[in-house]
Amino acid sequence: MTEHSPLNNDGDAADSRLAMDRLLDRPISSENFDENTRLVGQRHEEVESDELTVLIARIGDEWLGFDAHFAYRVHEPAIIRRVPHRNSEHLAGVAAVDGEIVPAARLDLLLDLVRDASPTEPRFVVVGPPDRRWVIPVDEVEGIIRVPRATIIDSPTTVSASLHRHTTGLISRNGRLAALLDSDRLLNLLDGGLR
Repeated sequence: MTEHSPLNNDGDAADSRLAMDRLLDRPISSENFDENTRLVGQRHEEVESDELTVLIARIGDEWLGFDAHFAYRVHEPAIIRRVPHRNSEHLAGVAAVDGEIVPAARLDLLLDLVRDASPTEPRFVVVGPPDRRWVIPVDEVEGIIRVPRATIIDSPTTVSASLHRHTTGLISRNGRLAALLDSDRLLNLLDGGLR
């Protein structure tokens, strides 16, 4: 006994496609078009202004938050190869990520983070736009969270000076604080190591 589905029948599938074409081809007034455009744009702006999507990761004892628009992806760690004749303190070398050679940064050195224990679940966080990608080795990735912007806390002066300069605030998460990194400042700092 075969199960009957309307899409299994060629005639019914063709009728469904015609109905969909008619629906999509129907005229829309300029007033409706303008109103729909305004509503879609307004919703997007409200989401953008109220919440931030953040990737939470750990380096040493410090929990860090990367804006999800800046953090391109999380990747399994790979071999980092040194770059000859480069003396930049934070340039660890280059790593292959999905067939692309990407510079790798020592964020612990760059931001004066204490890294005294071996990583529990090491990962690469790949950050930056396509033409300025960087790999940042981290000790652990907790995951992605949505943070209401109103709950972001101003960074106290007790945060290390280097980290403080590259932080937009602190996120309270599960009884601990994560430093929310300033994507633009961090990227400029990373790129400075290639000059």
